[in-house]
Parts: sequence; C-alpha cells; structure tokens
Amino acid sequence: MFDDLPEDLPRLETLRVWHTLWLGRIDAKIAAVQQRQAEAEHGRRRRPEPPAVDG
Repeated sequence: MFDDLPEDLPRLETLRVWHTLWLGRIDAKIAAVQQRQAEAEHGRRRRPEPPAVDG
C-alpha cells in the first residue's frame, strides 16, 4: 500500500486538525451554495405571470 503519511503522532494529529478545518470550510460553502440555489428556485416559483398582451 502506498503510504506517504508521516510516521510520528504529532504530525499525524496536525494533519488531522488541518483537514478537519478544511472539511468544515467545504461543508459551510456547500451549505451556502445550496441555500442560494433554494432561494433562487423559490424566487422562480413565486414570480408572477407576465401580463397578457392584447393584440
């Protein structure tokens, strides 16, 4: 198995914290994008019909 991770516990723990922080940032960004998409969809559904043109 290819394993390029450090062998010592302090560096492994540092990597774990680092990646946990990144996952938090990624999860927050995903939630923000999902919220924006939901708001945009809600706006499209609530948009009034254009007025009828008599012609």
